[in-house]
Amino acid sequence: MKICVLVKEVPDAAVEKRIDPSTGRLDRSGEKNLNPFDTHAIEAAMQVKEGGDAEVEEVVAVTMGPESAVRALHKAVSLGADRSVHLTDEALAGSDVAATGYALAKTL
Repeated sequence: MKICVLVKEVPDAAVEKRIDPSTGRLDRSGEKNLNPFDTHAIEAAMQVKEGGDAEVEEVVAVTMGPESAVRALHKAVSLGADRSVHLTDEALAGSDVAATGYALAKTL
């Protein structure tokens, strides 16, 4: 069995947020980290793999995003994921929830 964990890079919670006045959207240009909930998911996957109750071949971290999103994958691998998959394409930039879900589902 393989365990795939979807991970995402998110703005650092410790950094003050601001709205870009030209777009009215959150300015995401600041520091980013692996989503803390994704960190817990990687740790849980590693516990299943190392616990021996299930035969887990590998833990794979998967993300979709720009080139900079690779940092989240590096963090996931440093936490124990065996490998990572980065889904990136300019056509996916600005995807809504449905498009993102569809692309990730096809990747899995």
